[in-house]
Amino acid sequence: MTVFAYLPAQAQLQSNSETGSISLESAIKRTLANAPYLHEFAFKQQALEGELKTAALKPELNAGIELENFLGTGEVSAINDTELTLSLSSVIEFGDKLQARSDFTRAKSQVIEAQKQIRTLDILAEVTRRYVDVLSQQALIEAYEEAQALAIYTYQSVAKRVEAGASPAFEQQRADAELARARLDVLLAKQTHAAMIKSLAIMWGEQSPRFTKVEGNLFALSPSPSLSVLFEHVANSPNIDVFAQEYRLQEAQVRLARSANQADLSWTAGIRRMNGIDETAFVAGVSMPLFASERNLGEYEQQKAVLDQMEQQREGAALALFHQLNTALMARNNALLNVQTLQGAIIPPLEQALTLVEQAYLDGRFSYLEWVSTRHDLLNAKQALIHSARQAHQRSADIESLTATPLSSISATSAQSALPTSSVRNFQRASK
Repeated sequence: MTVFAYLPAQAQLQSNSETGSISLESAIKRTLANAPYLHEFAFKQQALEGELKTAALKPELNAGIELENFLGTGEVSAINDTELTLSLSSVIEFGDKLQARSDFTRAKSQVIEAQKQIRTLDILAEVTRRYVDVLSQQALIEAYEEAQALAIYTYQSVAKRVEAGASPAFEQQRADAELARARLDVLLAKQTHAAMIKSLAIMWGEQSPRFTKVEGNLFALSPSPSLSVLFEHVANSPNIDVFAQEYRLQEAQVRLARSANQADLSWTAGIRRMNGIDETAFVAGVSMPLFASERNLGEYEQQKAVLDQMEQQREGAALALFHQLNTALMARNNALLNVQTLQGAIIPPLEQALTLVEQAYLDGRFSYLEWVSTRHDLLNAKQALIHSARQAHQRSADIESLTATPLSSISATSAQSALPTSSVRNFQRASK
């Protein structure tokens, strides 16, 4: 399910209380231990255990007492002719109803377990996405701080040229404004980072986070596996298995409806005391409803139609999952291409250009605007790099959530993974 690794394995074992940092694995463990969205399934299973006990009960045995011919009129005005009957009664179930009820309840338990696995995958994916948000924001803060340091240097350089009369005074004012903007970018980025930290901690119910950053290398990205391989994994994921479990549940519902087609036999037996003749006799009786199968035919046909419909729903859901997987893989591949291009073909030339333009400005050959424009181009490229890396990791989380398999284990080509311990592995351990 979600995700892929950003750091050395030992760095993930626990958060570092000295530096106030936290690892992805630590965030996942805290979420699994404290998320109320998962604990509710334990109570659902407990409720089903009670339901199973009820479903396994045989028909109750009823005791009865009956008085006849007493406190009437005429010859039966007294109690001399009273007849007292003590009886036991119950029902003999036909059609294997007890087994059908038990099977239906057990099938509901399997559906709940599959739903829990899906919910776990979704939650771990969300933890990973929020973790990546924080990690990318940290990289963005570094980029803005570099831009701020460069703005300070630029302002100082421009001020010297203005003081020497080599540049007009308005360039110093513009450099001052650029410096103020750079400082504002840093402040806003740090403020956003603090909010993202809180958003991550909320996943495990911590409202006042005790960490100030997360660990990891945002730009450590593994290659994507092929779509056909991903299709094979998603076909065996809980996202598809839940439909199989719901299908089995509906099959149990159909069997339960079919068992109701066969009428049950009601019986009664007892002893009767007749005061009028001072004698005792045994009594017994049986009864069975007529045309029970016809009365239950509508319910059976309804449940059978629902069963037939579920197969089409499963196929439709599978197609929707395949589409989601294809979309996520496309977005991840595009992000990986952006990262590769920005790192290899865009940012290095811009860094070289900035050095050349800076020297040209100091030599009086280029204007201040050309220097600032090149700085902005470099900052924009770094922002795009961070955004693309963030997108790649988040789409990896989506893919792992759909396939319930660590991306690194299904990649066509092995590569260094960003997160050695993925949340999918944590999910697999937690579900055992």
